[in-house]
Amino acid sequence: MLFGGMMVLVLTGLPIAFAFLIVNMVAAYFFLGGSAGLFGTVTGIFTSITTFTLLPVPLFIFMGEIIFHSGLGFDAINSLDKWLGKVRGRLSILAVLMGILIGSLSGSTIATCALLGTVLLPEMLKKGYSKSMSLGPLMGVGTVDALIPPNALTVVLASLASIDVGRLLIAGIIPGIIMSGLYILYIIVTCTIRPHLAPVYDVPHVPWSEKIGSALRYLLPLGVIIFMVIGLIFLGVATPTEAAATGALGAFLLGLAYGRMKKDVITKSVKGTVKVTVMIFMIIIVSSTYSEILAFTGAASGLVNFVTSLPVPPMVILLSMMLTILALGCFMETVAIMMITVPVFFPIIHAFHFDPIWFGVLMLINLETGLLTPPFGVTLFVMKGVAPADVTMADIWKAVTPYVVIDIVCLVITVLFPATALYLPNLMGMK
Repeated sequence: MLFGGMMVLVLTGLPIAFAFLIVNMVAAYFFLGGSAGLFGTVTGIFTSITTFTLLPVPLFIFMGEIIFHSGLGFDAINSLDKWLGKVRGRLSILAVLMGILIGSLSGSTIATCALLGTVLLPEMLKKGYSKSMSLGPLMGVGTVDALIPPNALTVVLASLASIDVGRLLIAGIIPGIIMSGLYILYIIVTCTIRPHLAPVYDVPHVPWSEKIGSALRYLLPLGVIIFMVIGLIFLGVATPTEAAATGALGAFLLGLAYGRMKKDVITKSVKGTVKVTVMIFMIIIVSSTYSEILAFTGAASGLVNFVTSLPVPPMVILLSMMLTILALGCFMETVAIMMITVPVFFPIIHAFHFDPIWFGVLMLINLETGLLTPPFGVTLFVMKGVAPADVTMADIWKAVTPYVVIDIVCLVITVLFPATALYLPNLMGMK
């Protein structure tokens, strides 16, 4: 009834947060004791977002907004561009690197896809790149965004699932590196076998002195900021909230040092932070009530007992949950999917004694892969909206398919070798 009611409202065009809010209020009235249930829901809304765990969300978003609007991110990309030289498929590789940098800081795969599609796609097509080699990397790199910190999505998942934020942030690093490495390897191999997909074009010679100077000026400071977040969490010097605050302060000071913190940059950064944070927090608000209703009615515990009593191996249940997330990704945003699935999936994970950090990484990979899955992945339609008119949905489906396959390969690697996700967090535990 909860899920069905929500889907009906979503299909009317109502934003998912408000659709769930309406369903939750109706359910709270009937299942939680009438008016008392509604008052309890309001109290639960306040409690759900006034938590120290969620504070990194606006701070990570603010850090990304500053780096984007001040142009520091694009300076770093231009510096990377100087180091690539005449590598075949260089713009596709640059798209992956650019997506990792901007996406991990922005925390929104859809926003990253729209930005890259607007900025980089016309240049790739102008240089004679095929549609598959142009569109694919711009969409595929979104999955890496959710894995390599700092990013707000991981914080939201950790908060909803009540698991350690710092450990989950660090856990995504190795799978993210593996995935981005597979992307770049695929681009290089494909362009070598089929050179017409990415023609080589003249690239101005850049002397070593300019390359090194550019890296020291633009890449190193940004690397320091990222270390101020990831490094401080890993070393146990700071909590995720403290590290996020340090990173946001570092980005602000760096913008000041380069003379980029004009009034319009600050205004756009603050507005962007408020807009995205409110959207995420609205979904978290309705998620808490949803979880309470599931728990009070016995639906959550009943479902866990039903699933754990099924005469199938636990790995089959795990596969079923992964497929469910992939299916939901075809028509819903990542935070909304987490809101629906986390209250149901994580009790099952605990019942089977799976490591919640490991499952959290699997879920992050699935959440982002679902947005890419043809024919209805949300990211596919975002790319269609920013691509030239001659790019068809068939072109987009064909371009993104290899990257979906790579995501699934990375998922399989993480399932078969849990150490890929758990090695770094376990090192944190030893400190």
